[in-house]
Amino acid sequence: MTRARDPGEPSIEPDALMALLCADGELALLDVREARAFHAAHLNLARHAPLSGLELRLPAFLPRRDVEVVLCDDTDAAGAAAERAAALLARLGYSKVRRLRGGLAGWQARGLPTIDGWNTLVKAFGDRVRRHYGTRVLPLPELRARLAQPATVRLVDVRPADEFAFLSIAGARNHAGPELALRDFAPEGDAAPLWAVNCFSRTRGILGATGLQLLGHPDAAFVEDGVMAWTLQGGAVARDAAPSPDLPVAPAPVLRARATALRAAAGIQAIDADRLAAWQRDPTRTLHVFDLRPGVPGSIGSQLPMHFDERVGTRGARVVLADEPHGLRAALTAFWLQGLNQCEVVVLEGDAPVPAGDRGETPQDEAAAERIDAATLAALLKQGTTAVIDVGPSDAFEARHLPDALYLLPASLAPLEGLPERFRTWVFTSPDGAAARLVARDARRRWPSLRVAWLEGGTAAWAAAGLAMATRHAPKQRLSAFDDDWGSVMRVAPQERDAAWAAYLAWERALADRVAADPSVRFRFAHIDT
Repeated sequence: MTRARDPGEPSIEPDALMALLCADGELALLDVREARAFHAAHLNLARHAPLSGLELRLPAFLPRRDVEVVLCDDTDAAGAAAERAAALLARLGYSKVRRLRGGLAGWQARGLPTIDGWNTLVKAFGDRVRRHYGTRVLPLPELRARLAQPATVRLVDVRPADEFAFLSIAGARNHAGPELALRDFAPEGDAAPLWAVNCFSRTRGILGATGLQLLGHPDAAFVEDGVMAWTLQGGAVARDAAPSPDLPVAPAPVLRARATALRAAAGIQAIDADRLAAWQRDPTRTLHVFDLRPGVPGSIGSQLPMHFDERVGTRGARVVLADEPHGLRAALTAFWLQGLNQCEVVVLEGDAPVPAGDRGETPQDEAAAERIDAATLAALLKQGTTAVIDVGPSDAFEARHLPDALYLLPASLAPLEGLPERFRTWVFTSPDGAAARLVARDARRRWPSLRVAWLEGGTAAWAAAGLAMATRHAPKQRLSAFDDDWGSVMRVAPQERDAAWAAYLAWERALADRVAADPSVRFRFAHIDT
C-alpha cells in the first residue's frame, strides 16, 4: 500500500524551479535516479547524483550543508528515490532540501525542456565553442591524406592515457587536456605542420584545437568526430598504445605569457592565499579548490571541464584553480568553465592547500559493521555459509569480482531479503571498500541477527593478496539490474558497435541546438582576437 504524501513536506513546483534556474545564486539540483533513467531524460542543469552512491559522494560534492538543494526523481512518489534522498540529506545535516513536485513527469507535463544522454551540457558547449570561435575542422579524408605525408601533420589525442590506450588512431601522440597547450608551437615557417587534435568523438577535440587557436597556434584543427568516425571508416587504429610525449614543453616564460594574455583577454580573475583563506571562512558560499598539476596529491588532473558536473554539485559555487609555476593549465581551464557559466571561477596565485578529506562516518562509529581482511574472508568462504555481495559499479563487477560474488546496486537493500538462509554471514565489497562499508552499516542495522562485515580495501585488496578473481558471472548472481549502466557505447557488444557508434555521433552533432533552446542554459563566450 502506497503511503499518502504529507502536503506539508517541502517541495517546489516546476515553474518555480525554472525561475530559480534562470536566476543567479547557488542551487544544487540533484537528479537522484540511477544512470539508466537519467540517460533517458533529465533536466539540462541537473547534476546526476544517484541514490545508490549518494552518501559517499556528498561531503565533497556538496560541502556546504545549508546550500539550497532540490531533488528530482521520476514522479516524486512517496517512498521513492527523492524522498529517500531527502531523508539521507537531513540525517547528514543538510537543512534546505526540497523535492521537485511531480518529479521529472511533473516537469515534462508543464512542457518544460529536458534532454537525453550523458554529459550533455559540456558536449553542447563544445559544439557552441566550435561555432563561436570558428574552430577549423579537419575532415577525415584530409587527415588520411596528411598522414600519408607525415611531415604535414602532428596528430595529437587529448584524452587521458587510459582512454588513449583503449583505442586510438594509429600514429597519434597523447597530451591530455590542457597539457597540449603547454607544448612548444613556435612558428616553423611556411612548411609548419598542421596540429590535428582528436578525442574519441567531438568535445575534447574541439576544446583542444580551439585552445591552441586562442593561444596563438599558427595552424590547429579539430579532427572531425575523432576515433569513432575514423574507426567506422576503416582507418588504422591502435590498442594499448603507450603515450608518446615527443612534443616538448615551451619555456616557462612563454607559458606564463600565454596564461597572462588569456586571463587578461577573458577577464579571468586571480586571487592570492589571503583571499582564499577568507573564502574558506565564508559560511555563505560553496567553495571548491582544484589543483591541476599532474602527479600532485589530490590533483583533479586534466579533465575538469568534461567532469565538472561530477565534481561540483552546486551551480554558482566558487571554484579556485591552482597551477604553479606558470598557471597556463588553470587559465585555460578557467576559460572553459567561465564559458560553461555554471560557477564563479578564479585562478590562485601560489600553491593550493592540501584538501581536507571527508569520508563521513568512520569504521569505529557505533553503528559501523565489522571490518575484515582478505585472508579472513578467504577462510570464511571455505565454510560455505558466507555470501559475498559486491556493491560497486556494475562495470567494475563485470571486469572482475570475487568468485561467486553477488551483485547489488545499493539503491535498495530489499533484494537481500531473498538470500538463502544458509548464508549467516554477509560480507560486502566494492572496488576500494568505501561503498561496502556504508552498505554493510545499513545492512547491520536492518538484520541485527546476522554477522555483517565489509572487506577492508575491497576487491582491490583481495586481488592484491593474490586470491582468485572471476571475470564472468551467471544471471543468478545479479540481485539487482545494472541500472547504473547508462548505455555507454563503450560497453556495447562488438557486433553492435558500428550501429551504436554511428547513432551516437548523429545524436551528438544535433545536441547543441537542443540544449541551447532551454532558457536556463546560458553559455558565455569571451571575445578573443585570434
